[in-house]
Amino acid sequence: MADFLRSQADAIMAADFFETVTLNGERQYVLAVIEHATRRIRVLGTTAHPSAEWVAQAIKNLVMDLDDVGCRARYLIRDRDGKFPP
Repeated sequence: MADFLRSQADAIMAADFFETVTLNGERQYVLAVIEHATRRIRVLGTTAHPSAEWVAQAIKNLVMDLDDVGCRARYLIRDRDGKFPP
């Protein structure tokens, strides 16, 4: 598995949510993606109520940004959380 990840690092990104609480006590969910080749972290947005539709739009925006910079990512690793659409 490690050999595969190293050889395909340019093509792999991983996405997940982390949770934070704002100064006024509001809970926010932050969607972040890491590019394995560069270890660059992209914060795609925050929301109090993550949904599959919200995630789909955030990922579409990411794909457009990646196309603009010529990134060749082909795989997105994510967990099976219901917030991620099929």
